Amino acid sequence: MTAQRAVILESVAHAGGHRSAQQVYDDARRRLPGLNPATVYRTLETLHSAGLVDLYANGGHSLRFSLRDAEHPHAHLVCSSCGRELELDPRLVSSFGETVERRTGFRIDAHHLTLRGACSRCSSD
Repeated sequence: MTAQRAVILESVAHAGGHRSAQQVYDDARRRLPGLNPATVYRTLETLHSAGLVDLYANGGHSLRFSLRDAEHPHAHLVCSSCGRELELDPRLVSSFGETVERRTGFRIDAHHLTLRGACSRCSSD
């Protein structure tokens, strides 16, 4: 792993949440002033492909990244109307993944899942 990749991974890991590529870049650039945005974007894609970083896309906003925690899968519920985001109980995510695989033979990556729909406020309108 290169020094640049290590700093970018550390920037994601120490964030403690979901960060945009721009936020990762801003943080990593403080430690490596010569770093350019394209390197950060490519590295985030590489880290995601390697299973070290999760990618979160909530629709109209930028992609966000977080450190993958193999012991704690999680999911987001995103309202398509108002953009409200909720965390889903990891046990439901695990159960959902097992049910899909059992019924279809398809193994989904339910480690970091985003489901879209309507929140309770918007669905009651």
